[in-house]
Amino acid sequence: MKGVIEEFLDRVGLKDAPEYDPNAGRNYLHPGRQANIYYHKTLIGYLGEVHPQVLDNYEIGETAYIAVLDMPYIVEHATFDRKYEGIAKFPAVTRDLSMVMKKELLAGEVEAVIRKKAGKLLESCHLFDVYEGSQIQEGYKSMAYSVVFRAKDRTLEDKEVNEVMDKLLSALSDIGVELRG
Repeated sequence: MKGVIEEFLDRVGLKDAPEYDPNAGRNYLHPGRQANIYYHKTLIGYLGEVHPQVLDNYEIGETAYIAVLDMPYIVEHATFDRKYEGIAKFPAVTRDLSMVMKKELLAGEVEAVIRKKAGKLLESCHLFDVYEGSQIQEGYKSMAYSVVFRAKDRTLEDKEVNEVMDKLLSALSDIGVELRG
């Protein structure tokens, strides 16, 4: 659902990534599986998994999710001006990061550090795995990201990417994130 919201906001011209606060406090949504959605510090909606008791009360036989957005705010800030770029002339460099962190650390916090420290070379950053099983210490989780770097004017060298990765890993370490061994 988070990806759907982000794709929708991007399509209507709200290009910055929204922020999520898991303390939405809605009793009809599953605790721990809900969040308020903020865009530029303004509450623009919420999303979450419908609470199992609500599903039972309405005899809904399967898991359901909802998202509610403040459409007047979104319409007011939407833009359909598009600036297209040509197909990239230079190759991308992809690095996958598998990291271990406390369960309380939000994916949005990790992504914010990645985006800030990766700088202009960052093309994309995608969470592709979350694991909380027996192979991870109690109270911790593993999250894996695919991070793509690209320069528009040249082929990146390993040295450049390694320098960015060192800065990124150092900043992640500062918030309690470690590479998974």
